[in-house]
Amino acid sequence: MNFMSDKSIKKLLHSWYTMLKHRHFSKAEEIKKTLLKYKRKLSKKQELYFHYQLMLFRHQLWMNQTEDLEKLKHELLPHKDDMNEELQYYFYFFLGLYESLKSDQNDAIHYLEKAEERLPLLNDELEEAEFHFRTSGVYYNNRYSLLSIRHIQKAMDIFAKHGDIHSIYRCKIVLALNYSDQKKYKEAEDIFIEIIDYVKKIDDQELLGIVYYDAGFIQSRQNRHKEALEYFKKALRLPAYRKSAHSYVSCLYETVRSCFKENLTDEGMKYIQKGLKEAVASQFDILRMKFQILSLLYSQTPKADEQIATLVTCLERKEAWIDLEDLLADVSDFYKKKGDFERAAFFIMRG
Repeated sequence: MNFMSDKSIKKLLHSWYTMLKHRHFSKAEEIKKTLLKYKRKLSKKQELYFHYQLMLFRHQLWMNQTEDLEKLKHELLPHKDDMNEELQYYFYFFLGLYESLKSDQNDAIHYLEKAEERLPLLNDELEEAEFHFRTSGVYYNNRYSLLSIRHIQKAMDIFAKHGDIHSIYRCKIVLALNYSDQKKYKEAEDIFIEIIDYVKKIDDQELLGIVYYDAGFIQSRQNRHKEALEYFKKALRLPAYRKSAHSYVSCLYETVRSCFKENLTDEGMKYIQKGLKEAVASQFDILRMKFQILSLLYSQTPKADEQIATLVTCLERKEAWIDLEDLLADVSDFYKKKGDFERAAFFIMRG
């Protein structure tokens, strides 16, 4: 093993993060393997080791290698006050993204606010843009549309200043989704037509899957479930899309919902089985429970209502209010169509 100075290691750690931000995952993996050879040396240098652990955390989060993230989080937590301001920023920023992925949105926003306090100390415009871009997604997931748009506009302004066209298009995805929340569907659809054309030109199959899913989601919000299914199925046919695990499993879930809305019950049940398997494998507990609820609802096995109510209670304990809002509306609509207005009222009141 060749000698590497502390300065060179720090430079390599920054390169690792840059490769991740630009989605150059094979290069990021190479850097990760190189640094692993110096782990013993790193462990004796507190600041460098914290930096290494934080970049490893971001790498695993990006690649959906969730099995070790909780352990790494608890290794880092006791040392947050021992970190310098730059590393504290990374700590809170990455932890916020992790909690958002787990759907612990209150914790996610709390950590992101702490990261934002330290952001000016980095004096790095492109990192500022990255922060605003990622934070806008968390606020969108919580349906804080105005806050999300404020962050996305800050990110777009910086990316435009640096001529980063690709990142501007990534920002436009979040902007269009926020327009959908505001019921500005025409504006949202126009943006997605533009984005799909761009992503096809650059031939990014993983990103194309994400864009197809989001475009389909906007159709489903308008109860255009036939059109939504066309987009969802285009996404699911792309092998590269599976790498974006949370988007992929969410797409399976929305495919189930749209199948049921179109009375394609048998097809919907097949997607449930696939979605459940993927949600369990990726440890997406909230999505797993949502699949289970729809499975119980449409299979109507004995004591299905009791089991659904138990799962709803679990989602309430996780404070998954946004998920429950749409899910319980679906459950209530199911019972209304059956003429069971008492059960319909019970579930809609839980939302």
